[in-house]
Amino acid sequence: MTYTSSTNEKRTAEYLSKFNRENVLKYLIKETAPIIFDIGANDGLSLEKFKTWWKSSIVHCFEPQEECLDILIKRSKAYKKSSVFINRTAVGKKEENNVDFYSHDVHTGLSGFNKVNINSIDSVFLNELKTTNSSTKLNQYMNKLNHERLVDVIRLDDYMVSCEIDRINLLKIDTQGYEVEVLSGLDKRLEDVDVVVTELMFYDYYNHSLSFTDIENYLIPAGFQLYDISHISKNPMNGRTDWVEVIYVNNRVIGKD
Repeated sequence: MTYTSSTNEKRTAEYLSKFNRENVLKYLIKETAPIIFDIGANDGLSLEKFKTWWKSSIVHCFEPQEECLDILIKRSKAYKKSSVFINRTAVGKKEENNVDFYSHDVHTGLSGFNKVNINSIDSVFLNELKTTNSSTKLNQYMNKLNHERLVDVIRLDDYMVSCEIDRINLLKIDTQGYEVEVLSGLDKRLEDVDVVVTELMFYDYYNHSLSFTDIENYLIPAGFQLYDISHISKNPMNGRTDWVEVIYVNNRVIGKD
């Protein structure tokens, strides 16, 4: 592709006229029926996106939260039974039962293996409550956080063996700071993944944050490179970048292996 734009601004405008998250992924994934692993499927909105983008895709959803499953299963029934698999479990570094998992009444999408940091200096909402000196509202909000429960965890390489899956075309991870453990659970099978879409949280909303180094310690040795930063979440209170969504591609997919 030849670009005639002479400035970064024009190049970016040209990019935005052609690409979004969907188009970038479709550019990288040529299969008409890709195998997709949706880690942290929640209530199935990501499932609907994937099935819209690739109607013949086979999607394996992993979600341990019981309150999400009814909606997730209901949404999955819109597609062929053989094309959507619902796994009521979490994914991590090792297979184990009864692992501490934290849910929050605020939103199921915030739940995961890391507690919300009640002393966060980056959380806009928490700081608003603290600065207004409204102890009642602050306590009410605190009571909505960090409800402990127990969930089961599996490794993805074991799952691939049990399901006789040779390759994952798209691995999407949305696990609120648990992404490294998910990647670790693939071990050598990470090389059999084409594209990884994941979030990286830099802010202190949780008791654990990540850096690019944390995930690239797994992705770079497995033959991946950073392809796109598809979303950046900015903090209006202190100007920092809170989290990003990134796309990594296996070098063999783009002919650089």
